[in-house]
Amino acid sequence: MNNGKFAAIKSELKQLPLMLGKLLGGIMSVAGFTAAVLIITRKADQSVADILPFIFLGVAGIIIFLLSSRLLARRLSEKPAETIITNDRKRTSMLSWLILLLLGVAFLCCTYILTR
Repeated sequence: MNNGKFAAIKSELKQLPLMLGKLLGGIMSVAGFTAAVLIITRKADQSVADILPFIFLGVAGIIIFLLSSRLLARRLSEKPAETIITNDRKRTSMLSWLILLLLGVAFLCCTYILTR
């Protein structure tokens, strides 16, 4: 029984760097694109060169997020089939999409309020 708990903890610790990579990528993309939108909407005489670093930050965040996600999915697919519970994965996936949609709506609302 304890051996199974240690194996689960060890498996989660192996996934931790990739989960942190996804978190970092998400934060980078949100920060980059938010800064670009704020800079564009605050001043009328902004050039593309002024917002380009923030756009690159956002794109780099998306790339890091996607790479971490794919590597994590590959690592999870290497696990034996009996340890993966489909109902729990579906619930987690739905929860993740719901959180993403809520954060997207919050971002759009904040952008709308700040630019009025």
